[in-house]
Amino acid sequence: MIETIQNFVRGTDAAVARAYLAMFRERNGVLAFLFHSLFRDENEISRNMIDPLERTTVAKFAELISYYLEHGFRFIGPDELLTDLDPSRKYVAITFDDGYFNNTLALPILEQFGVPATFFIATDNILQNKCYWWDVLYRERLAQGAHPRQIYHDALAMKSMRTEQIESELKTKFGEQAFQPRGDIDRPFTPTELREFSSNNWVHLGNHTANHAILTNYNLDEVSRQVQGAQDSLRDMTGKTPISIAYPNGANNPEIVQACRDIGLKVGFTVRPAKNVIPMDQKSSDRMRLHRFCPRGDGTIVTQCRTYRSDFLLYGMLRGGYLRLVRGLVAQ
Repeated sequence: MIETIQNFVRGTDAAVARAYLAMFRERNGVLAFLFHSLFRDENEISRNMIDPLERTTVAKFAELISYYLEHGFRFIGPDELLTDLDPSRKYVAITFDDGYFNNTLALPILEQFGVPATFFIATDNILQNKCYWWDVLYRERLAQGAHPRQIYHDALAMKSMRTEQIESELKTKFGEQAFQPRGDIDRPFTPTELREFSSNNWVHLGNHTANHAILTNYNLDEVSRQVQGAQDSLRDMTGKTPISIAYPNGANNPEIVQACRDIGLKVGFTVRPAKNVIPMDQKSSDRMRLHRFCPRGDGTIVTQCRTYRSDFLLYGMLRGGYLRLVRGLVAQ
């Protein structure tokens, strides 16, 4: 039922966007995009080694970049988000969350088009060479015969817990070996690979906490340890200290934002789907709560790209209400 409503709303947004852009000039701003894994093709997705999430193939990723370049957008990294962006121009920020080794598939595309991207790293997975908990849940429950929709709801329920609690529960159900990577699709970077990856001119690294902590499930001292721990580990592994953070699951509040600022972070990303308006207020938290769209690889990329440019998106407004009323969360 929910999926049917979501598809209806997205279809409505696409139709409105087509008409809107035909009649009006879009408001300039920053469109930020969130990806997780990259797949070579649909066959790789069908192996079910990980939760496919957005089902993004390399071809779909390249198509999105090509679209925005053709429509006059300029791609920027986190450092440029700290500058006074020209309000007469349109911008795109590409981001990846978690630290999957398969993100290396993005590198030839970034180099081909000459665009930067920021990769937000959950450092404990890299240091411990362990799979991400949602992939363990997806793979093991699928093997038990569970429907993907049920697995999705299982994951939602777990997001009210701390990562260490989630992992402990999954190890009890499926065994310690369930967190051992099975190949290049489901594994994180190694420290050596991450250091080499981060040396590329088109790659920026960002903080995604030490163990992908949904920070609203932790007290402020623990929040600081999670964020500072990732900062320290990334510096030790790569020699670079990030200036940006992507809050896992988008979860944040004013206290968490301030804790991140106190550690030295200057740019923060949520998962709220909306355009980031420029100019940004230097004195506000605008740069610490940037919005991101999450393109779906199972949909038409050109249609989605056009829709994100619209200044009226029903999906974003309804999503906030859904989080508040159904899941008891503030829009993130």
